[in-house]
Amino acid sequence: MNERDEFFMENFHHFPKNTIILIDGPLIGGQISYQTTKLNSWMLEHDFIPIFIVKNSSSNLVTDYVEKLRNKFNSDMHWSYLLLKKGERTGFIRYWDDNSKNGKVFCYIKPLDLSPQRVEFHIDTLEQYGADLLNNIINLVYYFILVQGDEKNPQVRPIAIAEKFARESIKMMNLTVLMKRIGLVSTMNQERFG
Repeated sequence: MNERDEFFMENFHHFPKNTIILIDGPLIGGQISYQTTKLNSWMLEHDFIPIFIVKNSSSNLVTDYVEKLRNKFNSDMHWSYLLLKKGERTGFIRYWDDNSKNGKVFCYIKPLDLSPQRVEFHIDTLEQYGADLLNNIINLVYYFILVQGDEKNPQVRPIAIAEKFARESIKMMNLTVLMKRIGLVSTMNQERFG
């Protein structure tokens, strides 16, 4: 995460204002919340539009807090998969964490007849850019998932391309040999599973 944040902060002058930044992973979640919301604030100050995409999640932000849904679903993904038809999305849902004073707005989107994805943004992003623009961005996310066209790994095309690039880069570096050369020792699981 430090590398991600440093990349944006060192290179932000190369991006045009109002660039939509698609980030793979949640805005708020566990130990990353502080750093991610700090990056979100920095992006808003520099006129970027941060959008967070969550492909797999076991969160129950909806199903635990809506009484008629409680104890009926394994997760919000389970609920949204059964609720939505292909090509649909939920309405915007607001979440506020009283402990950290962090809030987000999100929806679930089901572009294909597969598990939905959560698209989320900070409440400050909603206030700065408005619901109409963010609704159009969700339509763009929907389009990017369809354009990717991979039913085995449905995700936003720019993120899928970045992941492929990262995997190929790692293959070129041969991390196992590099780790041994600098004296790092693999964990038991790394040795066993690869």
